[in-house]
Amino acid sequence: MDDDDDPFHCNDCNICRVGGKDNFSHCSKCGMCIDKTVFHNHSCQVGKYTSKCPVCYEDIFSSRSECHELPCGHTMHWQCYCDLSSHDIRCPICKKTMLDNEDKILCWKDIRADIEEQPVPPEISRVVDVFCNDCEQTGHNQRWHPLGNACFSCGGFNTTIDVRMVGVDAFNFLNQSEGGINND
Repeated sequence: MDDDDDPFHCNDCNICRVGGKDNFSHCSKCGMCIDKTVFHNHSCQVGKYTSKCPVCYEDIFSSRSECHELPCGHTMHWQCYCDLSSHDIRCPICKKTMLDNEDKILCWKDIRADIEEQPVPPEISRVVDVFCNDCEQTGHNQRWHPLGNACFSCGGFNTTIDVRMVGVDAFNFLNQSEGGINND
């Protein structure tokens, strides 16, 4: 360990840490030293830091790498979060969206705009049930789109689908149930 790492020993963690003792406070409930800038707003959960990073599978408690807490409360290394979020916005443990609310709203707005510009032709139409990984609600008999399927409850696109009907039959069913709305 180099002096530039600003090492310190935490008696509660019973290990040496880096980053400077004045920059961290130990949370007795989490069992971990937490950066003082986020200490009062962190999601305190017993044993949260005794797990392994779900991306690199390195122990989080004894890691020298910076940790990142997701909105769902799960943790991973900051660099692992950056790498993962470049191609997936879901927590690898619970599948909840990893973005904060502001970024989530912008992302959903962009997906919605893309969907509106690209209607699904009748021959590949589908009727689906949509389950939302974020709010855990299920919507039935919804219109499918290959770019994403919005949750009827929260409006998010972190969803999974179960296909109920396909093709022109699905297109006709949706138009009848939506009061004659045309999708072409």
